[in-house]
Amino acid sequence: MNSLDQDIWDNILNNLEENINEKSFNTFFKSTKLIELSDNKLSVEVETEFASSFLNKNYAKTLEEIALQIYGKKYNIKFYGKNRKSVNAPPVVESRTNSRDIKLNDRFTFDQFVVGKNNNFAYSAAYGVAENPGIKYNPLFIYGNSGMGKTHLMQAIGHYIQNSSIKKRIVYTTSENFTNQLISAIQTKSGESFRNSFRNVDILLIDDIQFFKRKESSQEEFFSTFNILYDTNKQIVITSDKPPKDLDGIEKRLVSRFEGGLTVDLSIPEYETRVAIVENKIKRDGTRLSRDIIDFICENIVDNIRTLEGAITKLVAYSSFHDIKTEEIEVSLAKDILSSLISKKMESLTLDNIKEKVCEKYGITSKDILSKTKKKNIVFPRQIGMYLSNFLIPQLVLRHIAQYYKRKDHSTVINARRLIQKKMEEDKSFYLEIQRLIENIKY
Repeated sequence: MNSLDQDIWDNILNNLEENINEKSFNTFFKSTKLIELSDNKLSVEVETEFASSFLNKNYAKTLEEIALQIYGKKYNIKFYGKNRKSVNAPPVVESRTNSRDIKLNDRFTFDQFVVGKNNNFAYSAAYGVAENPGIKYNPLFIYGNSGMGKTHLMQAIGHYIQNSSIKKRIVYTTSENFTNQLISAIQTKSGESFRNSFRNVDILLIDDIQFFKRKESSQEEFFSTFNILYDTNKQIVITSDKPPKDLDGIEKRLVSRFEGGLTVDLSIPEYETRVAIVENKIKRDGTRLSRDIIDFICENIVDNIRTLEGAITKLVAYSSFHDIKTEEIEVSLAKDILSSLISKKMESLTLDNIKEKVCEKYGITSKDILSKTKKKNIVFPRQIGMYLSNFLIPQLVLRHIAQYYKRKDHSTVINARRLIQKKMEEDKSFYLEIQRLIENIKY
C-alpha cells in the first residue's frame, strides 16, 4: 500500500467528517486503515467484526458517493474486521512488544515532520525523548486540535527508537484500542495477558487519551499501567486534543500524573509553515503545482495539516481523472475542486468578526479600537486586530485593513504585523494567548 493510496482514503474521510457528528466519526472511523485499493475496490480494516458489519450496512453507500464526487470514479467500499474468522475472538493486538513488528506509519518520521513556530517546542521535546527515552520529559503529553500532527510526532519517536542501536520494546496504541482489548480480556478471562502486553515494555505510545472519558475500568487499568512504567523509568508518550487540565471525564489522579511530566502543544501553523508543509508533500510525491495554487491552498486552509495535504491529493486525483497536468490547474478551477475543504467559517469571516472578538478579549469598545487615541491599552489591541485581519483573511489587501481601522495607509498594518509577530516569537505565553484568540474567532 503506497502513501498515495492511503491519502485517497484519508481524503474521503475528510469529506465524511464534515457531514457527520464528531462523536460518530471518532467512534467508527478514526482507527480505520486502508488495506487494499484496486481498480474498483476499496477495502478498509476496522477493529471488530461488529464494526465492519455496522459500517457496511450504514456507511458504505455514503462513502461510495463521496468517492464518486471526489474522484469521478465508482468504488466498491467494503469494511473488514481485524479478525475475519470469528466474531467472538479477541481483537488482534495493534502493538507488539517486538519493536520490529509495531504498526507505525512509514511517513510519520522526524525527517518528514515540518517544523515551524507553531510546533518547534513540541518537536524538540519529542526528539529529546527519542534520544533519551525514560530519562527526559516523562511522561511527554502532546496536545492540539485534530489534524495538527500529534500522531505524526508520537510515531516519529517510535521510528527513531526502532531504528537506533538500542533495543527497546515499544507499544503504540490508541485509547480506543486499549479499551477494546480490555473488554476482550474481560470476556475471555485473559486479564493477565492483557496487562503484560502493556506493562512489560520500555516505551508506551498511547494516542487520543481523551477517549478514556468516563470509561472507569479503562482509566483504572491505565492508571496502574502508568504507575508501573513510570516507577521503572519506562517512557510514556500521550496525545490528546486538550491539555490535561481541560480533559473532561478523566479522573483527577490521572490528570495529575499527566501534568507531572512535560506538556507541549501543536497549535495552528502560520502561513510560512503551511507553505513548507505543502512544498514538502509535493516534493515527496513528485507533484508539480504552480506558485499561485500553493498560495491559494495555504491562504484558504489554515487550521488543519491533514486537510492541507488532502487538498493536494484531491488536485492530483482530479488532474489524473481529467487528463490534465497538475501544474496547469488555475486558481479558479482549484477553488471549485477544493470548495468542500475550505472552512465555511473562514469563507464568511469578516473584519467585524475579528474586531468584536479582539475588543471582547481586551475589554475595550469598537469606538475605542477605531479611534485616534494613542493610549497603550487601545493601540496594542488595535495592532492585534490588524495582525489577525491580515492572518485570517489573507486575500484582503493591506490598504483595506488600514482603512477599516481608520489608519492612514497600509504601512500601519505592516508595522502591526511585525510587532505582533516579534512579540509572539519572544513571549511563549503571548503566543498561546493569540492562538486561543484565533480559535475563539474561528469557532
